[in-house]
Amino acid sequence: MDTPPTSARTDKGVRGFDLDLHVTFARPLARDAALAVLRAAEGFTVDLYAPHDQPGGPVPSARVTGPLRDPERVRAFLAAWLQGEARVVEVGLRGFLRSSTGQTDWMPWRRNLILPRADVGRVAFEEGVKYVLE
Repeated sequence: MDTPPTSARTDKGVRGFDLDLHVTFARPLARDAALAVLRAAEGFTVDLYAPHDQPGGPVPSARVTGPLRDPERVRAFLAAWLQGEARVVEVGLRGFLRSSTGQTDWMPWRRNLILPRADVGRVAFEEGVKYVLE
């Protein structure tokens, strides 16, 4: 990613479904290394999670969100992450409501499905269903 990761979405008064991915790395990575792993998610919003007491420290996980445009591309980078630096990836189309002030409220998942990490092809991107690949 050539540009720094973005975090807060600014479109206001909008509701819908976005791709919501949570990537837990096999081991905490340096910020640059985590961004390099997530480079395949170009065009999505990336939030790196680090302990509050170590804001520039190692990154144990990240969240990737945005509109789902190409499911096959997403499946390809999920498979690559799970063969490399990712220990667990949670993925699904999650409902959201963005208020007129820009605050995003995420809807709860309707159902969770746990799959082996090799079964990325079974991720169907159903609205409200979270797939946990471990």
